[in-house]
Amino acid sequence: MIVRCGRCRTQVEVPGPGRYSCPACGTLMEVRPRAEDPGLVAPPLPAPEPPPSPRVECPDCGFRFIVGTVESAPCPNCGAAVPVSRGGPR
Repeated sequence: MIVRCGRCRTQVEVPGPGRYSCPACGTLMEVRPRAEDPGLVAPPLPAPEPPPSPRVECPDCGFRFIVGTVESAPCPNCGAAVPVSRGGPR
């Protein structure tokens, strides 16, 4: 377990909870078990990532590209109108 001295901010590796002297400045440090520290709060879980945008394929040239929520989109490769299915990627 790595802890930081409260006085000189030196990082010190300790085997676990207990009292230790800082090797840099000699300050006595008390390392508590995590369960006993009432101020310790677990970080919140990250928000779920949104699903990826659908990818469609141009029926004329076969070029695949990503689209948003639209009825149809022009192909960036050949300019043909590509229908976009509402059910997701094709």
